[in-house]
Amino acid sequence: MLDLLRRLQTFDLDIDVLEDEKGNTPEALNEARQKHHELEQQLARVSERHAAVHSNVRDNELELANLGGLKDAAAKAAFEASSSKEASQYQNQELQFTTRLQELEEDTLPLMERLEVLEQNVNALKEEVAELAPELVELEQQEQARIQALVDKQAGISGERNTLASDVKPSLLRQYDQIRGAKRGVAIVPITSGQTCGG
Repeated sequence: MLDLLRRLQTFDLDIDVLEDEKGNTPEALNEARQKHHELEQQLARVSERHAAVHSNVRDNELELANLGGLKDAAAKAAFEASSSKEASQYQNQELQFTTRLQELEEDTLPLMERLEVLEQNVNALKEEVAELAPELVELEQQEQARIQALVDKQAGISGERNTLASDVKPSLLRQYDQIRGAKRGVAIVPITSGQTCGG
């Protein structure tokens, strides 16, 4: 019976080694995953800034269009005014709209330049992500194949292990499993001459 337990433990230790091996992700894959994650985060941040600046530019363009309409309307009203006083009022409005238009155009130009730079950055990051994608996909496929090979090997060993375990008394098997759990996977150890079992 002790020999059966030794053989059973050999199977269990082999299964443990394979389980540990699953967690040994290749460094190349870890690096590719990390790089992809960093690029995605950077792309998200730049895209967020791009969206914010784009929104500001759009708002300014809408305001410019509205102010342009108001300016033209004031100029027309001044031209059609029935008195010099009324014409002067509309001319003042036109001047105010013109001044605001100039200020807004001056504010909008830097935003448009910033938007162009951000758009270039977004496109550059997208290209980097796209260039990395095939390598990452290949590495992920290789990792899936590696894990599947380990799973298949585990399944084969587990089958042999379970067949062997069926020949062990249930009470003894439970005790063996309990000891293995408490002793980090080792339930049966050899005792050499002059040594005693410590538990």
